[in-house]
Amino acid sequence: MTDIMRPASHQVDRPESELLHSGNAGFIISRYAHFKPGHEQEGLNFVGEVLKHMNKADLNGMTFFFFQKAFGDQAQHHWFINMKSPADYAASLEMVDHDETTKILLNDDVVADDRGFGSWGNAVVQGSITEQILVPQHGLDYGEDDHHEAWVPEAWRQTSVPPEEQLNSANAPLMVHRVAQARYPMRKEARYYAFAWQNYVNENLRGKVTSYLYEETFGAMDRLHMLIHLSSFEAWEELRNLPDRDPQFRKLVERQMISPEKGGGTGADAFVPGGVTDTLLVPRQL
Repeated sequence: MTDIMRPASHQVDRPESELLHSGNAGFIISRYAHFKPGHEQEGLNFVGEVLKHMNKADLNGMTFFFFQKAFGDQAQHHWFINMKSPADYAASLEMVDHDETTKILLNDDVVADDRGFGSWGNAVVQGSITEQILVPQHGLDYGEDDHHEAWVPEAWRQTSVPPEEQLNSANAPLMVHRVAQARYPMRKEARYYAFAWQNYVNENLRGKVTSYLYEETFGAMDRLHMLIHLSSFEAWEELRNLPDRDPQFRKLVERQMISPEKGGGTGADAFVPGGVTDTLLVPRQL
């Protein structure tokens, strides 16, 4: 499948070197919505056209990527708005309010039987559009460079793998969005474990898997996000099988990372039981 699955960079008519993505953005809006039965294709077409137009604009490098769930709820669709800082979001709002082409796209009768709540809103389940703000995890000891270009040190700095060998949301054909709720007393241990986990994965599955760690800002406290970029489905299976075939990785996941004063436990015990979810995303083929 990944032999014919184009990465999200194909959605933007700009060189890949000019794109903001999960690795070099300082502020990412993860937005998702449910499309109504019978209106899914209209909704997909509409979002695709709007994002194409936004990607052509000069918004301080802001890049919009459109993804779909590979499995599960096929009515839920995701897009990621990558920017350098939250201040850049104002430019996109200005464009929505004043750019004539954008206003035409938003007001055009793109969905049949509008029923009076927006010319494209009929395609979307009301109240289903949800946003989460992802900011690259910073403050951990991974050799941050004070001269970063984004709001905070970019996620590509979290690994010693050379940038040209890293996968990201622009060049990976598959991406897993992992959400993990840390237990409040072990929130620091949860971050260190997630960082140690991805360090090992990035080094030992170089070229196949690249993982970045993010904070959820302005949302649920201590809810962490990982974007795990995959070169193929086979890479995901290799990652899943690491505990069985790699003794060093098994030692990592079995290591006691929580102090006895807090009850002891492995890194996994720093998270709420059942509080880790994975969503496999594929770039919408425009």
